[in-house]
Amino acid sequence: MQGHFHSLGEGTVPADRVAHLLRRSLAAVLRGAQDGNLPLFTWTLGLPQAQLLDMLGEIFPELASGLEPLTETQYAHFLKSTPDDFTDLVNMLCVRRSASTHGRLGEWLARVIAAASFGSRHLWQDMGLACREEVDELLASCFLPLYQANAANLKWKRFLFSELGKSKGVVALRPPGCRHCDQFLICFPN
Repeated sequence: MQGHFHSLGEGTVPADRVAHLLRRSLAAVLRGAQDGNLPLFTWTLGLPQAQLLDMLGEIFPELASGLEPLTETQYAHFLKSTPDDFTDLVNMLCVRRSASTHGRLGEWLARVIAAASFGSRHLWQDMGLACREEVDELLASCFLPLYQANAANLKWKRFLFSELGKSKGVVALRPPGCRHCDQFLICFPN
């Protein structure tokens, strides 16, 4: 698997570290969708089912033979609830990724980050990571232009949605799950 991730982690973080963080994050997002900690649409990562199963098979080869698809009707039900902001966030991340982060692996990481951004906890928590610094590692390595743009060191969800809002002409676009966070007034004092 490490060879597949080489181009994803050529930046500041070794490829095997990026692969490890992506695996943990993807597992956490899928678990979060199943447990109700993330909206159910995040379980699809906004992908057609065949592409999701392909991704899961590549990232978790040990599960490849045991993956069973849902009926197309069931899957379409989850997929159709994907908000436009999710797709726009994925696109923004893909546009602002590092030169070494290309192809579908970069897109997969963008989808995982975007999905976790819809949770009600800090981004590192919704990504199943140990701390904010692990999010910093991924963003600095794989989305360097975006990482560098956070000069004010804002919380990542706030920053991502602020950047998305700027691109859409929406001044105060906020992460939808943040209203439920106990630190909401610290991040959004007004």
